[in-house]
Amino acid sequence: MTHTSASTDLTTDVLIVGYGPSGATLANLMGRRGHRVIVIDQAAAIYDKPRAITADQEALRIFQEIGLADEITASTSPHPGTNFVGLNGQVIKRFYPAPPPNPLAWDPSFMFVQPELEATLRRGLARWPQVTALTEHKYLDLQQDADGVTARVLRMRDGRELTIRANHVVAADGATSSLRKQLGSPIEDLAFDEWWIVVDAWIRGPVELPERCVQYCRPARPGTYIQGPGTLRRWEMKLMPGETPQDFQTHEAVWKVLGEFVDTQHLEHCRTAVYRFHALVVQEWRAGRVFLMGDAAHQMPPFLGQGLGAGVRDAYNLAWKLDAVMRGQAPDALLDTYCEERKRHVRTVVAHAKAFGLIIGELDVDRARERDAQLEAELLSGRAITVRQKFIPGLETGLLHRTEDNALAPGAGELCIQPWVRATSQAPWQRLDDVTGACFTLITTSPELLSSLTPALRALWQRLGGRLVLLGSAPHASTPPDVCVLTEQDGLMQQWLQSLNAQAVIARPDHYVYGVAATLEALNQMIEELGNELGNA
Repeated sequence: MTHTSASTDLTTDVLIVGYGPSGATLANLMGRRGHRVIVIDQAAAIYDKPRAITADQEALRIFQEIGLADEITASTSPHPGTNFVGLNGQVIKRFYPAPPPNPLAWDPSFMFVQPELEATLRRGLARWPQVTALTEHKYLDLQQDADGVTARVLRMRDGRELTIRANHVVAADGATSSLRKQLGSPIEDLAFDEWWIVVDAWIRGPVELPERCVQYCRPARPGTYIQGPGTLRRWEMKLMPGETPQDFQTHEAVWKVLGEFVDTQHLEHCRTAVYRFHALVVQEWRAGRVFLMGDAAHQMPPFLGQGLGAGVRDAYNLAWKLDAVMRGQAPDALLDTYCEERKRHVRTVVAHAKAFGLIIGELDVDRARERDAQLEAELLSGRAITVRQKFIPGLETGLLHRTEDNALAPGAGELCIQPWVRATSQAPWQRLDDVTGACFTLITTSPELLSSLTPALRALWQRLGGRLVLLGSAPHASTPPDVCVLTEQDGLMQQWLQSLNAQAVIARPDHYVYGVAATLEALNQMIEELGNELGNA
């Protein structure tokens, strides 16, 4: 990675405005694919205090693709699960991490320290010489034409302006995104607007703390306790009627309200921030060659722990589509599916986060009693959903296989699972994505299905940059040379295909399922359909 300071006329494939986790992830994804990237940020360095603190297995799978997941997880810890505690201190709702086996080959959720995670993502950019990071550079404005985008940027250390010419520009500059404001895209307000105080602290002695994360659903002061990695702990506490952010400007005021939740004697104050929790989704994420991503496109309350993960998902969805279009493997219209797919997905996640926030933040005692009785009954009867991952949807729109009546086909839009695999009995076990890479992948357990594909379909598959994977069989003389033959460690893929009554799955480069097929005829039709949609038939 080059750290440039100087030119007044830079050209690049992708300009990313904002160097937080979403922007750094996209820069790594595009750098790995060989594209030129410039990423700019006003700040001189990474913000040194924790902000986001948890993410899930899908984020780790994305970090896996850029080769940084193992380094990131070296300093993280698994999420311990969450108890919701009612008026009388009783548990009214529980969340547990999804039980093994882990279908994506990573822990379901994990806790991290954001400055450490960001530092890893930025160090990762050093592997790509065509990626340039410009800190202390402020985005000013841009102009689009038929061939690209010209952006004006202010070099803050000396006040000099420079122009950057890019094929595409991505706004990853957060909730106050100046680029989003320039585009003027309407914002859907999902009607959640609350002030909360967030306190991070380091444990420096014996402190009595819960073994799991806790949502304190008490009208006297709703709050949240979160176990970070190592000795980092977080409390989030709702501002009560009559309180303002200005009431918590001093350490004494912060420590007084924190004392309602924990003995503060052996805590070292790390950070206090007063946040206005919103539930917002921008209506349009694309304007020609310009795209919105992360908090510039959506904001959600933290009660589902999906803020950072949503931005990383945005980056992954956009990266493979930009790559396919720039390589001529797909039409420009594919980029329209970025907003179509991600907005619906993230809107569902934001709505769930808002719903949990309303459960936690209820201030009326009588309504809180009714809430407790209802949730306790659901929990005791077994009707309550207790696995947090079940609230994270698949894709429902966009580039997905559909039935003749235009309904979403079974299996389409789910995340394709990632078993541990190896090519020979002497080879080490690897996660599937590390073998196949980020491309269209046809995976089957049927040698007959692969051998029956016509030369025309195989040629189409090659034009799509696809891979063919046969699981569960040993290579033999009749196995075509373009087929990757693998053994899986625990039969997860075979069981998953059986549960869908399928013999084959086509996974997209972002590992979402395009569709599954039970017969050769269905598989042929699905490949042809995908080729037509991508203009490669």
